Amino acid sequence: MKECVNPTELTAELLNTLIEKIVVHEAVKGEDGSREQEVEIFYRFIGKID
Repeated sequence: MKECVNPTELTAELLNTLIEKIVVHEAVKGEDGSREQEVEIFYRFIGKID
């Protein structure tokens, strides 16, 4: 975890170390034509941050 404290670059390896899972929900289209989609990121050792 030492390499995660002060990263100088965001790499795939670092992301795989820090993120447990990403949940992408179904998109919802609004009446005005806009589209919203919820994305949840669950971090290892921390969980989901709201």
